[in-house]
Amino acid sequence: MLRHRLSDQQWELVQDFFPPPARTGRPRRDRREILDGILWILRTGAPWRDLPMELGPWATVWDLFDTWNNDGTLGAILSRLRAAGIDAGLVDRELWCVDGTVVRAARCAGGGGKDDDPEEPPDHALGRSRGGFSTKIHLLCDGHGHPLDFHLTPGQAHETTGLVPLLEGAEERVVDGDGESIAWPVALAGDKGYRADWIDEYLLELGVTPVIPSKENEDRAARAVEFDREAYRRRSIVECLIGWLKECRRIFSRFEKTAKNFGGMIKMAFIQRYLRLCSE
Repeated sequence: MLRHRLSDQQWELVQDFFPPPARTGRPRRDRREILDGILWILRTGAPWRDLPMELGPWATVWDLFDTWNNDGTLGAILSRLRAAGIDAGLVDRELWCVDGTVVRAARCAGGGGKDDDPEEPPDHALGRSRGGFSTKIHLLCDGHGHPLDFHLTPGQAHETTGLVPLLEGAEERVVDGDGESIAWPVALAGDKGYRADWIDEYLLELGVTPVIPSKENEDRAARAVEFDREAYRRRSIVECLIGWLKECRRIFSRFEKTAKNFGGMIKMAFIQRYLRLCSE
């Protein structure tokens, strides 16, 4: 039996996103089977053409992944599951954490060409860092390690360049069951890569206390905020999230040509994590 399939309880949480098949016409593939196929690709990192036939024709699974990612179905599923976690009080409101991680891109990820989609960046979030041809994932999670949102940039981009888009995206997408944006946390923790006066000022304007250590060559007493060492010790939870995320082999290495489809794989990983959380 293949691994990574949805349980009956997990399927019940999302099945209403997929309308029942029509009574007439050509029978369509079972949508639960298609989701199982996408999750299998996500977890194994295998090429689409290597998808086991019992999970459906690879071209059908790929086409529906692309369709659901573009029409907002995956985003809607993630939004519902994340909101369910928020309403259940599972999301930490005291501390959120932020970090960036570089993902090596395979040769086949290049050549995306021009794209008329306004949501697709011209560079497809691909660049060259010390690690080579790569993408950087900027991650936001709560103090328990629950993923909240992400933002993609080329691999050579500094963490600070992704912070504002990441938080602006979170303000729009991290909502409760009523569709209302939740309040910012008391504090936001990040490593020294996020240490800049403008970041301190930006977070303080949002009503968020920055938990970011000072650099060795600066006057710590001159900062507007006092460093909370105890809260900073909890920042390691975002490193654990990154480690878990890269156990999804389709994220450990990037094979998708477009940033949008690579982001779709990250959404699927988030969905899988929230499905496990909401079905416990």
